[in-house]
Amino acid sequence: MRISRKGFLPLLVFEGAIVFLCALVTVASKPVSYTVTEIGGLSGTKFASVTDINGSGKIVGSSANHAFLWDHGVVTDLGTLGGNLSVANAVNDLGQVVGESNTATGEKHAFLWEQGVMTDLGTAGETSAAHGINNLGQIVGAAFAKNVRGGAMLWKNGVRQPLGDLGPSGSGSTAMAVSDKAEIVGVSSGFVANLGGVVRAVVWQGGTIQEIGTLGGRHSAANALNGKREVVGWAEMGDQSTDAFLWQGGRMHDLGKLPGSLAKAGAGSQAAGINDHGVIVGSSLNSKGESRAVIWEFGQIRDLNDLIPQESGIILTAAKAINLQGQIVAEQQLGPEGPTASFLLTPRP
Repeated sequence: MRISRKGFLPLLVFEGAIVFLCALVTVASKPVSYTVTEIGGLSGTKFASVTDINGSGKIVGSSANHAFLWDHGVVTDLGTLGGNLSVANAVNDLGQVVGESNTATGEKHAFLWEQGVMTDLGTAGETSAAHGINNLGQIVGAAFAKNVRGGAMLWKNGVRQPLGDLGPSGSGSTAMAVSDKAEIVGVSSGFVANLGGVVRAVVWQGGTIQEIGTLGGRHSAANALNGKREVVGWAEMGDQSTDAFLWQGGRMHDLGKLPGSLAKAGAGSQAAGINDHGVIVGSSLNSKGESRAVIWEFGQIRDLNDLIPQESGIILTAAKAINLQGQIVAEQQLGPEGPTASFLLTPRP
């Protein structure tokens, strides 16, 4: 449901006072290890790209150009809106799925799927996508008219509402996730004096938009939040590489990268998901410049490949989401431009 992405809080110094901030309730002496379940895909293929997992372990994504729902080993093709392509982006605890699909006329529209029925949330003549849904059925995403940047949208009680952007008006925005408290996160274009056009992570609440900053660079983006208004995503550094961040209590905290990471302009680490325990998942470049799935927990970043059975032969390249039970969905990209295989990681007792 795209409110599952989690993290920790680093050691901060304020005017000589040392304050230890930690989003975890308990302290553990060693990291969790995981069992691995291959998700598989549609049409008999093992290839799939995952996007989200809900509280009961239902997983969504895309395979063979169609949105799918994985439910404890059973894969369901969610179909399309009449075209040949669909993608599922999020699932809530009620099993409602949102995403985007081509229509019979070739347009791309946002959709809501529930109880076997896919409903078109789009408008003729526009391009739209739904990226998140909470347990109240509120949906967020974006809609764009031809030759117009458009902006972030909220679908609530059957009515679509624009969320606005940082401005100048119409500069463009996209909403990525929504909590059960109707807090919404995403990204907006804007303008900063001496910098010009920028892209910034934002939070919408109560009809207002708030920029949440960067880590010294020009750009940032928010990917997810939890029920405690903790937001995660990526932000540009001064050298134009990117670091994952946790935004908490009105401040953006740098989550860092794997030790020795060969970060470069436009790449480094990013956080994709956070749960209500504050555990965060995402990806980071390693010392060889290779992308690896990672977890931020107990104040540390760890390569998830070190926490799964080594005999599996799997190399997880990105973690996409985490639920309250600590289950993680992750991917292995098979080659630089190859397809992805997807997996469910379940904490060992």
